[in-house]
Amino acid sequence: MGNNIRSLDTYPWFFGIFLYKKAPNIVISIFPVSALISSLINTLGFQLGFWDLSPLIKENETISALPFDIGLFPLAACFAIYWIEFKKINPILSLLLCSISLTGIEYIGFFIKKVRYGNNRNIEWTSISYLIAAIAATL
Repeated sequence: MGNNIRSLDTYPWFFGIFLYKKAPNIVISIFPVSALISSLINTLGFQLGFWDLSPLIKENETISALPFDIGLFPLAACFAIYWIEFKKINPILSLLLCSISLTGIEYIGFFIKKVRYGNNRNIEWTSISYLIAAIAATL
């Protein structure tokens, strides 16, 4: 699993470097806000028992999500904004594509037993939370 976490932490940055070269203002302005929103949502989700990630670090569950909080999720938000601002994709379509893509990635994690849900949480609620987070990052 360490290699899986490492790849989800590292590979998005290859795309992030590409995006930074094309639109540095988006990365500089959207990334920190998105990382903060991601960290907040993941911390609440762990504390309320909505989900767990494997491997679970019992002393501090949020460390399990750190590669996502400072890699995948903020860069996904940056790309959504890039598509809206530079590629002139409809904002609703861009945010939907972003949340559907992230939901698909999480579903793969759920399918291979790296993500566990609790407290009536399921993939549908995950999709909604990704959409809310994407909208919040654009405000």
